[in-house]
Amino acid sequence: MNWEALTAIGTLLSAVVIAASAILALRQVTQLRRAAQLDGTMRIFAQFSDPDFIAARNFVLSDLQHKLKDPPFVEELRSYTNVDFTRHPEYRVMMFLQIVGCLVKNRLVDGPGIYEFAQYSIVKSWERLEPIVSLQRETMNNPFMWGTADYLYESTKRWVDDESRKRGLIDKKTGEPYHAERFT
Repeated sequence: MNWEALTAIGTLLSAVVIAASAILALRQVTQLRRAAQLDGTMRIFAQFSDPDFIAARNFVLSDLQHKLKDPPFVEELRSYTNVDFTRHPEYRVMMFLQIVGCLVKNRLVDGPGIYEFAQYSIVKSWERLEPIVSLQRETMNNPFMWGTADYLYESTKRWVDDESRKRGLIDKKTGEPYHAERFT
């Protein structure tokens, strides 16, 4: 065997070792990313399950529509910067949806995992909060206000619709594929 053949074999073996190292490193990076996403997702689940958050969400789902008929309450909502959180539990829900939407939009947590866990809370809460969002966007002259919460709402609805089609879920009342708009 000559030196050129040995050099070629050595070069080939080096390339194989480098390729194997790169594959293992990529696998490890992927596992680290998944672990970080799991941690973030678990923290979000903990917040969705927190009794204070549940109380605020229940306020949004049950009492907010009635409170929106109270002019002083609505007037307080016009000012985003001077909100009294003790009088406005809906802000806890709005801020949380904004944060989660930002994390999902920037792919720092896995959207489908969040949607599957909290689709009803996300969709119905946002629908109840939309009058406040519209009021504040108008008052603050900021069409981007609460934008990532809005993103979370829209992407959750798309996920519900896609999952319904994939699973063949039919709305018994209409006979058509189930849609998030059918949540009551």
